[in-house]
Order: sequence, then structure tokens, then C-alpha cells
Amino acid sequence: MIRQRVLAVLLLVIGFLALALSQAFPVLDDLPTLAKSAIAVAGAASTLTGVWLWFRKTPEGSSPQTTGDDGR
Repeated sequence: MIRQRVLAVLLLVIGFLALALSQAFPVLDDLPTLAKSAIAVAGAASTLTGVWLWFRKTPEGSSPQTTGDDGR
């Protein structure tokens, strides 16, 4: 669970930096539009994956009520 959260935070930071880089820095004006779009898409994918990992339930951490397997 800890490894999953650390990876999620890392992906969220990477995604935030990629999205900020694609929008805020004038250094990227020399890059083609396709490269800027690729950076933005990679940043969005990293952010979404980080959110998914953060909220994902682990099999060992789920309770019987959420799985429907309460032994009855």
C-alpha cells in the first residue's frame, strides 16, 4: 500500500510538472506543436494514473462488506 501511494504521488508530481511545462514556459515555443501536445498528453496520463493508484483498493485492504464475501 505504501509503495502504491509513493508511486501515485510521484506520478502526480510528474503529471503536474509536464502540464505546467507545456503551458507556462516560453522555452517550449521552439518545439513543434506535436511535441507540445505529446508532453501535455503524457502529463495528463501520468496525473490520471496517479489518481487511479491513489484511490485503488488493494485486495488485502478490503473489508468483507465491500467485497460481498462475509462468510455467510
